[in-house]
Amino acid sequence: IVLVTGVQTCALPIFKSIFHAHEMAPKPAVTPLTQDEFKKYYSPPLLHETFVNKSRKCDSQVVTIYTGGDCNSPFTLPKDLLCYYSRTFTHYFNGTSSQALSGFLTLPAVEPALFGVLIDYIKHGSATFTYSFAGIWGREEDGAAAAAYRVISDCVRTLTAFLRVCAAYDVHEAGLAIYEPLTMCVCLAQSYGIDIKRVLTNGFMDIVLETLPDLPGGNPVLVLLAQGHTADTMITNQRLSIRE
Repeated sequence: IVLVTGVQTCALPIFKSIFHAHEMAPKPAVTPLTQDEFKKYYSPPLLHETFVNKSRKCDSQVVTIYTGGDCNSPFTLPKDLLCYYSRTFTHYFNGTSSQALSGFLTLPAVEPALFGVLIDYIKHGSATFTYSFAGIWGREEDGAAAAAYRVISDCVRTLTAFLRVCAAYDVHEAGLAIYEPLTMCVCLAQSYGIDIKRVLTNGFMDIVLETLPDLPGGNPVLVLLAQGHTADTMITNQRLSIRE
């Protein structure tokens, strides 16, 4: 696999699996809704019978979730859409709880930017996790490798926090949004000779395995991690052989 990122080219060897990946899934992956199914949320009154089964027979009430320390970052969407993707939100917005009766939920400890990615996945069946690597690629002056390491470490911390949000609110599939920035981290580390295990630690690997669902045909994030570790080992061995 060859990834071209601006002025950098990153080559990763093919690797089909990762140790005990089959044990990672806390629940089966939820199939994203089709566009026709999604439109049904906005064009009541009646939902197709199979769609009703998919959405766990929730109603079409609109709910609002407020995030952030000041709770000034609202996300509004149909309750049955949340119910389809998340057992946690099903619990919050059904029954006789204050959230179910009011249609409002406050999550002050949740970072709005991270929650927004999760909501994008719920709304569209896919999401893009944006993280800026501007100004770091191609630097060659003293301290460039240290600067790259700081950027990678910060990105991985952010991705870890996002995966924890996905797990906490039972939308594990949204964690696939980390693929692109994680790819950039792997390639950046390899470009500056940074040991990938310094940033993609066992703790990070554990949260990935615990959070991301098992997918038909394999999980691309797990494949990437396996490729990254394999490539890192090959690069290290090559450097050692050159020194000898």
